[in-house]
Amino acid sequence: MHRLFTIVFSVVLLLLGSAQGTWAQKGKVYDLGHYSGGTWAELHSVNNLGVAMGWGDVAEGDVRMVGVPVFGPSAGNWFKCGKTSGVSTNDDWVDEVGGISDTGLLVGSVKGSNGCAQAYAWTPNHTGISLGALSGDCGSAAMTVNHTGTLIVGLSYRWSDESTGPSAWVTPVAWTPETEWRDGRSMATWKIHKLPTAGLEQLGAVWPGVTLNWWGGYGVNDLGQIVGDAWSDNYDEIAVVWNPIQIGKDWEVQQLPHRSSFPNVYNHKYTEALSINNRGEITGDANVGDGWCVDDVCTTLPALWKLDSPSAHTWKLIELTPLSGTRTGWDIAWGINDFGDIVGVSNDAEGNSLATRWTTSNPTKPKVLGFPGDWSQAFQVNNFGIAVGEYGVGDGPQQAAAVAIH
Repeated sequence: MHRLFTIVFSVVLLLLGSAQGTWAQKGKVYDLGHYSGGTWAELHSVNNLGVAMGWGDVAEGDVRMVGVPVFGPSAGNWFKCGKTSGVSTNDDWVDEVGGISDTGLLVGSVKGSNGCAQAYAWTPNHTGISLGALSGDCGSAAMTVNHTGTLIVGLSYRWSDESTGPSAWVTPVAWTPETEWRDGRSMATWKIHKLPTAGLEQLGAVWPGVTLNWWGGYGVNDLGQIVGDAWSDNYDEIAVVWNPIQIGKDWEVQQLPHRSSFPNVYNHKYTEALSINNRGEITGDANVGDGWCVDDVCTTLPALWKLDSPSAHTWKLIELTPLSGTRTGWDIAWGINDFGDIVGVSNDAEGNSLATRWTTSNPTKPKVLGFPGDWSQAFQVNNFGIAVGEYGVGDGPQQAAAVAIH
């Protein structure tokens, strides 16, 4: 089964490569708007067939996972998940989640019967499946899925009494596909795995007194590597990578490097890993040690972690140059493809937040992607250079957009 899938997948990619020039034109901007009947949308993921997914309202007060083909015969025809999303006042992070594989599997979250977000997987025009949470937890969220649709990553969480302890415990998790027999029939399901955090919960001499209570997996590749981060109640944050010991079954956690000037004027420590490609290159952001936000000026740089060698499991941190050329602004490298194209958001010299592209081969040369609007950001880019994200005009609602960068 796996061999057959690999052969079919390879053929699809070959066909995609030959059709790339006819499907997308370099520099073309796709103003995709929002789902019919809604008012806003944002795209967080795009697969190698050019189908994007994200979030949006489909009617007043009804927020769902939505998707749209960027080009091809169905270009611009939006589709939606059959259930209301898990976005609520208690689950502010889940509007950043979501992914789509090259097999057409979409993941994110929906609102559960208990009011908490529930990780969810689905395909257009078909019934989805709740992925479940760890035993005793209130809810979960699927942050993304790898290209082959064989590994989903995210988090599972429970709420606690803020007067007596942390406001929440959030655990990093992964889901792998399984087949089980029910009533004499073979049923496809997903198994949840708790990702290890041993050795990093208490940072001891590095950050005295810091306990990390919030963990999440945000990015995953086809080799089984997962990236994410851990938070403390004091908003300290570290970027981590989970390397597979046995793919789909067991991982080991490793902290990614940070700057030597890591603590800032608020004594916070901050790195965030958001995406990883099949070359093991990781993108995210890192606090530069000058303070988070002082007089409305923030200093967080887009970051790239590159492997020291192809066979090593050690990374080095590279700062990506912001559009402004200075260490001011809240700049993030959200996504990376297998060819080293990096996309995210950066502030120009006038303080405008704009969708931006870097490359692993030239991290000091940022380029504006050319999304419409007064502000924009790109969340992900596929292997054919289609970057997706959102833009806005003035105080108006965000709208979906894509750009073909090559």
